[in-house]
Amino acid sequence: MIRVGRDGACSGRWVLAGRRPGRDGCGLAIRTSGRRPLATCCAAVFCSMVLSGCGPESDEKIVRMGYVSGPSELLHSGAQYFARRVAERSQGRLRVKLYPAGQLGDDRETVEGMQLRSIDMTVMGCAIIGWYAPEYGATEAPFVWRDYEHIERVWQGEIGRDLRASMRQRAGVDMLHLWYRGPRYLTTTSKRVRTPDDLRGMKLRVPELEVYIKSWQTFGANTTPLPFTDMFMALKLGVVEGQENPLATIYGNNLHEVQRYVMETRHLIGFFVFCVGPHFASRFTPHEREILLAAAEESTAWHNREVARSEAGYREKLIEGGVEFVPVDREAFLLLAKEKIPPQFEQTWKPGLYRRILETP
Repeated sequence: MIRVGRDGACSGRWVLAGRRPGRDGCGLAIRTSGRRPLATCCAAVFCSMVLSGCGPESDEKIVRMGYVSGPSELLHSGAQYFARRVAERSQGRLRVKLYPAGQLGDDRETVEGMQLRSIDMTVMGCAIIGWYAPEYGATEAPFVWRDYEHIERVWQGEIGRDLRASMRQRAGVDMLHLWYRGPRYLTTTSKRVRTPDDLRGMKLRVPELEVYIKSWQTFGANTTPLPFTDMFMALKLGVVEGQENPLATIYGNNLHEVQRYVMETRHLIGFFVFCVGPHFASRFTPHEREILLAAAEESTAWHNREVARSEAGYREKLIEGGVEFVPVDREAFLLLAKEKIPPQFEQTWKPGLYRRILETP
């Protein structure tokens, strides 16, 4: 038994239990009792697993894929499609093991897991950009994107190439493909919001990113940065009164159970990023990498075709669940965003980045 402490001592962070067949292809069960494992102790756990001979008895190799999206979300369906294509292309020699709903930790912990070889790949939101390449934080600014075609042109151009290079250098993460997600909507527990004035003083959960915090403060909210995995209980207990996410995330994580109103802000056309960790090349053979990368391309195309269709479906399900959609004065929000947000990041964002994105045809 290995116990890893929050402060770096081995005192109850990770527990390596006895052998139990059928978990992740080996006989060791790992559970966490805290939020963020320390690198050295996680490495000790991983080495113990390797030295114990942990692994499937067959010739198949396990590919571990973790993400925070829930099992009812389209992202999970895309991950399942990816797993099937990998199995088919490899004739069963590679098996993708999926860990949805934050089973392996939140997004920060997932990045750490890839760096420590305990996770091979993920599909995650753009918060990672703010953590490791904050000068590109304008990619998460409200009202910066017109549509998915606009996003692709920027991603495939100079801005996207420079961003991916920075992420490889700083985080060891290779950002391979964009998985579209529906526009983000503001939701609230008990108040309709039609203009920025209606937001004044409202306690709003936002991701732990400066661009979200300052943007929603600009719109008038009292922002509370929280990890995604803590959000549902914060809404349920009234710690915060609202949040903002795509419809798929709202429905897939049952947020409609604790949120009554969905505002038609559509303030950010967002995307997930399919990422592999820094050990991808050393852990898999060239042929295995070829299989995984081809399957990633196929699953990206499948997922992105499904986004528009699923958006309408999620809307219907939320209405059936008792949620009310509220029209907003979108121009009032847009005007504030363009005038007030970029100046707040003059010392952080690459000079002219916001303008360059907006002006990309």
